[in-house]
Parts: sequence; structure tokens; C-alpha cells
Amino acid sequence: MSNRLLMKCFLAVAVLVNIAWASSSAVAQKFDEKFEDWPIDLKINGRIIVDNGAQDLQAHGRLLESIGSESNIVCFSDNSSPASLLATALKERDDEDGSVKAVNYDEGFPASKLKEALQESDVVVLQTGSSFRENLEALGDLKADFDSFIGKGGTLVADQSTAELLGEYFVKQDSAGQASQVAPGLHLLPDCVLHCGFDNSSEARAEILSVLAKHPRCVGIGLEDDSVLMLAGRKMTCQGSGDATFMLMANERMPLRTRTIRGQRNRVDLTQWRLDAIDRTLDAFPTAEPETPFLDNGTLVIVGGGGMPRGLMRRFVELAGGVENAKLVYVPCSEADSVGERQGTVSSWKRMGVKSATFIHTKDREKANSDEEFLAPLKDATGVWFGGGRQWNLADSYYGTEAHRLMKEVLQRGGVVGGSSAGASIQARYLARANTVGNLEIIAPGYERGGLGFISGVAIDQHFSQRGRQKDMTQLVNKYPQLLGIGLDEATAIVVQKSNAEVVGRGRAHFYNRELPVYPDKPDFIALPDGSSYDLAERKVLTDTSEDGGAAKQ
Repeated sequence: MSNRLLMKCFLAVAVLVNIAWASSSAVAQKFDEKFEDWPIDLKINGRIIVDNGAQDLQAHGRLLESIGSESNIVCFSDNSSPASLLATALKERDDEDGSVKAVNYDEGFPASKLKEALQESDVVVLQTGSSFRENLEALGDLKADFDSFIGKGGTLVADQSTAELLGEYFVKQDSAGQASQVAPGLHLLPDCVLHCGFDNSSEARAEILSVLAKHPRCVGIGLEDDSVLMLAGRKMTCQGSGDATFMLMANERMPLRTRTIRGQRNRVDLTQWRLDAIDRTLDAFPTAEPETPFLDNGTLVIVGGGGMPRGLMRRFVELAGGVENAKLVYVPCSEADSVGERQGTVSSWKRMGVKSATFIHTKDREKANSDEEFLAPLKDATGVWFGGGRQWNLADSYYGTEAHRLMKEVLQRGGVVGGSSAGASIQARYLARANTVGNLEIIAPGYERGGLGFISGVAIDQHFSQRGRQKDMTQLVNKYPQLLGIGLDEATAIVVQKSNAEVVGRGRAHFYNRELPVYPDKPDFIALPDGSSYDLAERKVLTDTSEDGGAAKQ
């Protein structure tokens, strides 16, 4: 056989091997996250305020002042209803500046006037007693007007009876005033079941839980008398002497979850509670036996924040094809609906000589799932870099979307995915430190399954030694020993190919392996410096370059 024929045979075999390799990588980077397992409406643009019989306006002074500063207020009052102190105080402003319009009615549902108010006003106050409950069908006809009003940033204030209609479901009353059946609400308080006659008794809790039993993807809220509940964006607060109690239904693996709040600084992120409700309807996560942390193809660059290790970004570009061939996409991590057109990471790539570099950003999950123009840069990207911030923002925007699937395809094609700080944690299938009302807790119910899952079987934390997060990771792996915990110091990274994690930078990478025994007088982790390597699949040190041979070892 001639040398030329041998070479042709060799090339043919190589092509077949590459095809098989690419095929196997598609299996490893499977896309099983579901779009419908994440809310689409992550926040409201305006405010919804529930006046549950506020008695002490001094306690609500800031709220009253913020409402009074609006230029156009319409108050609807059913004359048969008891006077609302909050509504009365607003009406009294009419004498001062003429900004408040009162609509009083004894009979006949004021549908046309309400529609007009929703279209033209900044604030609409509904002090309507039982009359709106009796006209739920007419309210439903105004659903689009309510949505538009909140969408443009309006403030809706509702009394006890009307407010319950604003949730996903509410309990209808019979002629004797007894609970009779569950009816669909207006979905202005998304995925909420609101009970304004709440007294924290077992009977009151049972009424809410009976609805949640039928609709477990909802959040129950019990609101005591003399309280004002406000939803602004996605955060809920409760003012006054009464409490707001939040509830999620128990199931065979998760207990009843409750939390009671009162005061401006005591807040609940409604979106996180909605996610926890959804999570309770899905299979347990993380699974008892997660997939092995292994990449069939491509590279991950995972940085602990606080600056880049020297030369690492240039290495990222080379892994993506070099300045001439790389097609790079930067993904900022921001809660804002829009970010500036100039992004520092993209600019730095262009200064390095990268020919093709851009960024994408959205808080619209529908856009991330179906907008072809938005998705176009990902379709042939060779490298994707996630920015720093709060990692739950990246989950909110992309989890289960077409953009998410295309990001995984970058690795399948042999490309590179990287990120720093939040952009490090988001790369794991399990999402660590994703509490939306603070960053002190490493386990965040509702967001745990929110990682984008470029690598499975691990949990990644960042700013590790600098913020003293060692005990946090101990807590996580004690709860989930099936996960390999990874804590990255600032300006420190791991570069992952196959299952090999190479440590790069000035700090250390910490590995928590609960397959090994833990001793009270020794660290429960292995800390490896620059130049070391660790096998994520086998959970063992490959190379340790520390002078003491790895003093901080299990």
C-alpha cells in the first residue's frame, strides 16, 4: 500500500473519530432545562398596594407621601363600604392641589370610568367593599387595561375585598359569607393567593393551604388587619402593626415553608418564592446521583472574581480560535432591563485584535427564547463570557431558553465558555449563592436548579477566602454530599478540559469532597495553588505545586 493511500486511510479514520467525538459531546452537553419551569413575568413595572385596614397613617407616611407626589390620582369608593383611612387621606389632598379625583357610587359597576382611569391616571385607588367581587366578570373584561396600567408604571391601591381578586386565585364567598369555591383571579399579583382576613389561626392557614393543595405552583399570603402590603417590582414589604405571612405547600420531600414579615427592611422576593413553589412540583434537585463532571468537548474558564489571572483572557481568546477566527459573545449579569451600548469586556477584546466581538442582554425571557436577531450571535459563537454581578440574574434571563441551548452548543462545537464571579457560579448545574435579597446565604431555595449547567456534579462559589466563605461551602456539601464543592479565591481560576481542572492565578482553588472522611482537627477541603491540577470526575489531586505539598488537605 502506497504512502499516499495510507495517508488517505488515516485521514478517513480521523474524520470518523471526530464525528463520533462530536456526537458523544452532544450527549454530554444535553439540554434538559425547561422554559416553562421558570416564570416569564419576573417582576411588575408598577406598584400594587393592599390597604388591609391601615389605622396608623404615621406608620405609612413614606408610602402616603410617595402616592401623594403622583400627578393624577383617581379614588373609587363604594358608599356602602367603611371609610379607608388611607383613601380618606388621599382624598383630602384634593383640597390642597386638586390632583385627586373621587368617583363615588351607590349602585351600578363603574366599568367605563374605571377603564378611563386605568388608561389616563398614575394612581388608581379601589375602596370598593364587596361590589367588585360581585362584578368579577366585568373586572375580567378590564384585564388588559389593568395590565397596561401596571406595565406603564402605575400604582394600584386596593382594599381588603378587592385585593384578594388581584391574585392568581381567590376563595369565593357564598351568600352567608362562608368560603365556597376557588375562582381564578386577575393575575396582577402573579402566582399569589391572598387572604386579607388572616389571623394566623389554624383555620386561617388551612383556608390558604386548601387552595395551594390544588394549585401548588402558587404562593399563599396571609395578611393581618392594620397592615399595608406592597409589591414593587418583585419585592414585597408589609407596613403597619399587622404581619404578612408567606406559605408554600408541603409535599412528600419538602416541608411547609412559611415566613412572616413586617417593616421596610424585612422583604420577600416574590419571584424567588414563586420559583420555590415551582421547584416543589418537579423532580428532586440536585439528584442523588448527579452526572459526572466531565466535558467531552470544549473548555470552561471559571474565575473567582476580583480581577483576572495574568494572561488568562488572552488564553480564552486563543481557545476560541484566536483573534482572527474567534467569534466572541459577552453576556452581562444585570438586573436592569437594558445596559449601555459600550461594554468594557467587548472593548478589551477588540483592543486585543479580536475581529468578531459583541454582547447580548435581555430580561425578556420570550426574547431570549425566540427572537432570531437576538439569538444570531450565539449560533456561530466560538466563545461566550459571562460577567460578574448577582448570578440569579443570568438564570432569570436564560434558563431553559433557546439562548441557553445555543450557549451549550458552543461547547459541543469545541468552543470555550468562561466567566468571573457570578459568571463562574452560573456555569455549574447547581447554582450556589443565588439569594435575591442578599449574598450571605449559599443555599437559595427556588434558585438551586438555576445554573446553566455547562458542567454537572459541582457547586461553585467565588471571592472565597477574601469573604470567608469556607464554612458556607461546608454547609452546602454537608446537605448535598453528592456534589463536589469548588471555592475559588479572587484572581484565581480553574481551566477545565475533560475532567481536568487546572488552577491558575494568585490564590487557591478549594475542593470539598464528602466521599472522604472529615476530621475535626483538619480542614474539610483541599486547597491548590497556581499550576496544580485536580480531576473533577475522580475527585483526586493530579498535581500539587504548593511548597508544603498541600497542607490544607482532607
